[in-house]
Amino acid sequence: MGNIEEGNIEEDKTKTVIAMYDVRGIQKYIYRTPKVRNAIGASYIVENIIEDALKYAIESIKNEQTDGAGNKNPYVNIKVKLEWYDKGKEKDCICGYNEENNDVEVLFIGGGNAFVSYSSIDLCRNINQRMSKYTLVNSYSFQLAVAIHEKSDNYANDYKSLQEKMADTKADMAVAKPLGALPVMKTELKSGYPAVFIDKGDEIFRLTNEKKNEPKSYETVLKLRAYIKKKKEKRLEKEETVFDNLVLKKGEDSQLAVVHIDGNNMGLRIRGLIENKENYNDAVKEMRKVSYQITSSFRKVFDEMHDYFTKAAKEEVAFSGKENKYFIREILVAGDDITYVCNAGIALETVEYYCRKISAYAMNGKTDKESIDNYGFSVCAGIAFIGSHFPFYIGYEVAESCCSIAKERAKKEEYMDNGRIGNFLDFHICKNIQAQDLKETRKREYITRSGENLLIRPYYIHTEACNGNSNFEKNNKEYFSFENLKHNIKYFQLKDNIPHSFAKQLRNTYPQGQSQTEMFNSFLLSRGFKMPDEYVKENEDSKKEESRLYFDSGKDRVKTAKWYDALELMDYYKSIKTEKGGLADGEVPDKNRASK
Repeated sequence: MGNIEEGNIEEDKTKTVIAMYDVRGIQKYIYRTPKVRNAIGASYIVENIIEDALKYAIESIKNEQTDGAGNKNPYVNIKVKLEWYDKGKEKDCICGYNEENNDVEVLFIGGGNAFVSYSSIDLCRNINQRMSKYTLVNSYSFQLAVAIHEKSDNYANDYKSLQEKMADTKADMAVAKPLGALPVMKTELKSGYPAVFIDKGDEIFRLTNEKKNEPKSYETVLKLRAYIKKKKEKRLEKEETVFDNLVLKKGEDSQLAVVHIDGNNMGLRIRGLIENKENYNDAVKEMRKVSYQITSSFRKVFDEMHDYFTKAAKEEVAFSGKENKYFIREILVAGDDITYVCNAGIALETVEYYCRKISAYAMNGKTDKESIDNYGFSVCAGIAFIGSHFPFYIGYEVAESCCSIAKERAKKEEYMDNGRIGNFLDFHICKNIQAQDLKETRKREYITRSGENLLIRPYYIHTEACNGNSNFEKNNKEYFSFENLKHNIKYFQLKDNIPHSFAKQLRNTYPQGQSQTEMFNSFLLSRGFKMPDEYVKENEDSKKEESRLYFDSGKDRVKTAKWYDALELMDYYKSIKTEKGGLADGEVPDKNRASK
């Protein structure tokens, strides 16, 4: 079950302690499935597991008549405060800290983590045992890591010690896995876990509309029951769980996108807000405010994005092909961790929309320039373009890998502005299931035999809310600008600039190396077709043909293809009118930006 790190706490059971909780294995748990309804149910379990486990443990311990030794239960009348913010209010919703009057008080809960104050180590241990059992029984495979520290008068020191103990706990705890199936057992095909019988009266049996005798593991049953509960609470539409309903034209344009978004440097910025706060009242209030701002801001922006693109799709029948079509399917929104599936055509614009909106929020809840500069949110995103029948869990792994690669570039000093990280995006088109190790795939498939790099990605997304990244723009990294990527995509989409068949041929020629690509470019020039002119800077003394197709990037001055990214995406991008000015489908971009 859980693994508890108690440090050097003395055996005085009346010591007031602080406990930190962390759920292990969240990502694999959610995406260890080929079916979206299972992932939705799993995410619902993740969102509520710690709070539900704590409530169960408290009720369990209060309802017992005696303790384990047969003595009268000392915890029947414990005082408990689980609410750390008022869910019915949007402003001034943070609750006051009142530890002296409570035996159990939640400091905050969010994103699979929690901090809880206990009046004694003995009470803490008893609740932890029950929480660990509840977590395992109600998820089937989660582990609950717990670190405990004796409370002092200095919050900053206690918080630091808890973080260190939790790191040790995670490093030392064994990775426990559920017992696999024996040879005589029926198993679930995808997971290999033992299958359980589902009664015909069970809602799962009526809901799934699958093969009625298909074996399901207990983990899958738990996920499906959670999905049913979420469906009832939020009234999810049935067709939102079917990927085929997110495509434009089934059988013709069946491309989807799995999008993963993650906040940048959240831990460091949180520490920056509380590291000097020693007083518990001030520190807890600040931590609650930060946790609330992260959860509410990321959720609010996601809901705005979902509503905006759903409305746009309904209004633009020519784009959607069908009224009331759902274009964004939420999978997970937990703190700064966002995953959703959408139609491939709007994936880039949903990410751009999200970056622009979230950059207007800050951890401290303020919107002045200083707050945005120091505590404003920024994110990195990864997009995996997949077919509607492509394994979902592989699509997620690729999207997560893209996000990690975007973060690597975002954290390079040359792309940072006084320590501030900007919004970066990476993407990958999944053509086979071997793309899970993305870095190896790119080394193998996107570096030509003659040494040219085909990929510019990841790209930087400028946001006016935080005045962009002046250091990025000062260093003239225009090749990595998301605005220029969109311009290039739209340029190649217009047959008046270059016929679509020729654009595809150029895309297919790039992997053959520079000599073949230059030869095809000469053919295009002979017929009056030119490349987008954003980066073409012709020298009056000499005109180098290679400057039209490549630029030198990195410390080793590796030749990198200018247009391959845009050429790859030209069939995966459908521009609609957004607040920041995407073009309506079929609208012609400004030809003054194109080569004459």
